[in-house]
Amino acid sequence: MSVMLFIDRSDGRRVRGLPGFNAIMPYLMRARNESAVYFAKDIDVENAMRYVHRKNTEEGGTRFSLFGVILSAVVRTIALKPRMNRFVHRRGIYQHKDLTVSFIVKKKLTEEAAESNAKISFDPADTVSEAIDRINLGIEAARGAELGADDREVEMAHRIPFGKAIATGGFRLLDRFNIAPAGMIGTDPLYTSIYFANLGSIGLDTPFHHLYEWGTASVFVVMGRMFQRDVPRSDGSSSRRHFINFKVSLDERIGDGIYFGHAAALFQRFVIHPELLEAKPDMEAVES
Repeated sequence: MSVMLFIDRSDGRRVRGLPGFNAIMPYLMRARNESAVYFAKDIDVENAMRYVHRKNTEEGGTRFSLFGVILSAVVRTIALKPRMNRFVHRRGIYQHKDLTVSFIVKKKLTEEAAESNAKISFDPADTVSEAIDRINLGIEAARGAELGADDREVEMAHRIPFGKAIATGGFRLLDRFNIAPAGMIGTDPLYTSIYFANLGSIGLDTPFHHLYEWGTASVFVVMGRMFQRDVPRSDGSSSRRHFINFKVSLDERIGDGIYFGHAAALFQRFVIHPELLEAKPDMEAVES
């Protein structure tokens, strides 16, 4: 077995050549929640709502939604700010090989309805319509009658005596040495670039969410319910516009404050001007 198998992983490659300060951070802060920083922002979604309505009145196969546009903005932000797609494992900083987003899907909007995880893989060069097509397919699959692969594995472990301890302990051991099978990592929603929670869909305000120590998600975004606010105009009057509050928890070991701030500003720009997502990004201009 090659030593490289213990350095790189099926889902990520070790980032080499880091500055000393960045490289030592995982030694100073050993856990994800110990390293978490928190960010909150109200973003104007008035233009995004109108954009969704306009796109759905045009002829075309894509079914647009505000949730889809916002997730597309997340994907484009990560594509252009690839350090947001990193994670820390065993004191090393890794770059995800794929760009994935995970979120919970309720099969029905009732308290009793079962939940399922959707984990969607994107191409960094996806346009808004391409990204939304992937999102819609992922939601439809998660709402299907059958359990997903990750749900089946959990149910199997739950029914076997000591199954939960054996399954999680065995997986942790494989993961520790970077030899966890790609098939197992691929079905686990917590092994993802970003975890997203849309609490606005059930009318809730936005809490800060903890980061999971299990998995590789360095960023957790929560989207709350929509609300209205008066926004002043240049002539002294005001207009009433729709906003959504976003709260972000992220592992500060993967980047620095300036980089995170630029990523947040980019995300806000894409939400306010979703038409920017119609063109493919210039991937040659992306800086790591």
